[in-house]
Amino acid sequence: MIKAMIVDDEPLASEILDTYIRQVPQLSLVASCGNAVEAHEKIILEKPDLLFLDIQMPKLNGFE
Repeated sequence: MIKAMIVDDEPLASEILDTYIRQVPQLSLVASCGNAVEAHEKIILEKPDLLFLDIQMPKLNGFE
């Protein structure tokens, strides 16, 4: 099982990704975060294998 995590500040984009992830039996959604600060904490806790990462977000962008 591949542990996936969504990091996106746009709720609609997160919902769409969530829907697609749930349709793939090999993927397990372990967290969905609305910003990079929250994501950093969840990454440490959940240790996802795959990130669906938005690049343009407030405060910290996806590269930071």
